[in-house]
Amino acid sequence: MIQLCERCYAPVDAATERVYRVSHIESADAAGEVTWREAVVHVAACAPAGTVVPAGRWAA
Repeated sequence: MIQLCERCYAPVDAATERVYRVSHIESADAAGEVTWREAVVHVAACAPAGTVVPAGRWAA
């Protein structure tokens, strides 16, 4: 399974990169059963998605 950083959407290799593992509540029912969604975020700072202009593309 390919994991993506929740901040920058870059692929993450948890075996070679330092990451934070975070959990979000996906849903909860009336009986109190909670479904969790697991995610990862790079430990080192990464640019938020959508803020980096790919090489060769410039704003008009």
